[in-house]
Amino acid sequence: MHTMGGMTIVPDCLIDDIVVNETSVLLLPGADTWSDPKHGTIIEKASEFLSLGATVCAICGATVALANYGLLDNRPHTSNGIGYLDMFSPCYEGKNHYIDKSSVADNNLITASSAGALLWSKQIIKHLNVFQSSTLEYWYEYFSTGEPKHFFALMQSLSSNDE
Repeated sequence: MHTMGGMTIVPDCLIDDIVVNETSVLLLPGADTWSDPKHGTIIEKASEFLSLGATVCAICGATVALANYGLLDNRPHTSNGIGYLDMFSPCYEGKNHYIDKSSVADNNLITASSAGALLWSKQIIKHLNVFQSSTLEYWYEYFSTGEPKHFFALMQSLSSNDE
């Protein structure tokens, strides 16, 4: 599989070999190929993830695949605009749950528009409890502004978390 940016994704295992539990996370990258039926198996797996409480994170074109499978019909979510989902997912019925933000986290479903990659990443990191909340805020400030003061605050918070 190739992302819209041309990055090649090489899986570590076959879809059937994925063991799903509450700590599992499935990342679905943006691409313009998600309407291809060959991706049905991974979207079925995404449905299994969501039903078992595991986490699914979808950005850009991957949200279309979730919409086509009905996985966005009853949950807060976002994408590249409601018109985008209408255009590429004729069976989309989640309009009442669409939130016009760059990224939306709803328990174990985290969706984003193509412009929401940084916030999407922040929400994933938060969901996974990778950083303490102050460290996550420094991380986000640094990567959203590029200002050195936030980098140094991030490094300081990481070193103080080690103690």
